Amino acid sequence: MVQTSLRAKAGLVEEFLVRHFLDHNNVVFTWLDRDTLRPPREDFFPEYHPGMSWRDGCVDGYYTRSEHAAYENCGMCTGAYLQSLCYQYRVEPAPAVREKMARGYQALRHIYEMGRALEEGFFPKIYNRSSRETSTDQVIYTVLALDHFYEFAARGQKNEIDAMIPKMAHFWLKRNYVYPYLGNPDKHWPLTRFPPLLCQAYRHSGDALFKKEYERLLGLGVSAEPEFSQIKRKKSGITPFSKYETRQGALLVAAMADGLTMDVMNFDCLIRCDPGNALRGKWAQGIAAMWEEAKITLAPNGKYYVHLLVDPATGETRRPAGYGQDDGPPGCESGWSTMVARGAVMAAKHFPARADIPPAVVNVLEKIDVDGMTYYDNPERFAPDQRFLTRFLSGDSIANWLWAYWQGQYQHMFGE
Repeated sequence: MVQTSLRAKAGLVEEFLVRHFLDHNNVVFTWLDRDTLRPPREDFFPEYHPGMSWRDGCVDGYYTRSEHAAYENCGMCTGAYLQSLCYQYRVEPAPAVREKMARGYQALRHIYEMGRALEEGFFPKIYNRSSRETSTDQVIYTVLALDHFYEFAARGQKNEIDAMIPKMAHFWLKRNYVYPYLGNPDKHWPLTRFPPLLCQAYRHSGDALFKKEYERLLGLGVSAEPEFSQIKRKKSGITPFSKYETRQGALLVAAMADGLTMDVMNFDCLIRCDPGNALRGKWAQGIAAMWEEAKITLAPNGKYYVHLLVDPATGETRRPAGYGQDDGPPGCESGWSTMVARGAVMAAKHFPARADIPPAVVNVLEKIDVDGMTYYDNPERFAPDQRFLTRFLSGDSIANWLWAYWQGQYQHMFGE
C-alpha cells in the first residue's frame, strides 16, 4: 500500500519540480518564492542587513540578491535530481526517463562549460551567469551524479564525462585544495572531501597521479572519521562547547541534514569504488554513526529540526527557545528532512537489516508535500528582518525527496 501511494506522489512531486524549479537550461533552482512559485524578485528581500551572503555582495563581482537566491546551490540541486532520475530509470527503464536523464546531464554540462571562462575543470557557482565562486559540495554532488549517469550515457557523453571529472579533480589538486570562498582569499578546503573526487578521477582516466594522491590523503587519515559528526566530537572533547552551549548545559546539533548527506555520500562512494580498502570498515562505521546523530533531528511531522540541544549525559533533546529568548539559534523546522531521508536510504544500502531506517524514511516521504519542501519554517522563531527565510521553497528539498524515493524503491524499502 505504501508503494502505491508513494509512487503516485513521486509523479506529482516531479511534475511540480519540472514545472517550477527548472530554468531554461534545465538547471534546478535553489530557492523559489512560495507565493509566486518563481525565483524571488528583488522586492522579496528586506532592507539591507549585514551577515547574509546574498545581501553582502561578497561573491566575486556583483550579483543581485534574487540571482543569488535562485542559483546559489544549483549544482547540488541539479546533481541530486540527476541521481534520482538514474534510480528511476533502473526501476522504470522508459524512454521518457532516459530523455530526462539526458537533460539533467546537459544541465550540469552547461554549468561546467560556464566555468571555462576561468579554467577548464572549474565548476562554478552560477548566479544566472558564471562567477569565480565555487564550493566543494557543488563539485562532489556533480561528479558523483556524472559517474552515476555514466552507466546510461551515450558513447559521446561517456567521452565527455571521462574528460570532465579528471579536469575537475586536477583543478583542485594543482591548487593544493586552497581556493577563495566568499571573501576568504586563502580558504583551505577540508581534505576529507577530496578522496571521493580523486578516486573518481582515477576511475575515469586511469591516471596514476590521482591514485597516488588518493592514497596519500588516505594515509593522512583524512577519511577515517565523519567530517560533520557533532555529538561524538563534542562529547569526546575534540570540538569544544561554545559559550551558548555552556550556558545551556547541552551540546548543539546544527544543520545535520547537510552534514549527513555529504558524509554518507562520500563514504558510500569510497566503499563502492575501493571495496577492498582496509578502511572500508571505518567508512561503514562512519555512515552508521552519522545516521545515529541525524535521526534524532527528525520531527514527527516529517520535517527536521535545524537546531537541536542534546543533553550530553542523558541524550535527551530539546529545541532552542527561538528569537528573543536567549540569543541562540532559532531551532526552526525545515523541509530539508528529505535530505536526511536520502542519507538514510544510502545508509540502508550498507545496513539493510536496520529496522529504524525504513519507517523514518517513509514518514518523511509521506508527510512532506510540495508545499512543505521548505528551506526554513517557523517565522516566529526568527528576528523580524530574517523571517523572509521561511518564504522559500527549496530545490535541495524537492530533489532529495525524489532521490530518496527512487533509490529507496530500487532498494525495495517500501514493500511490494
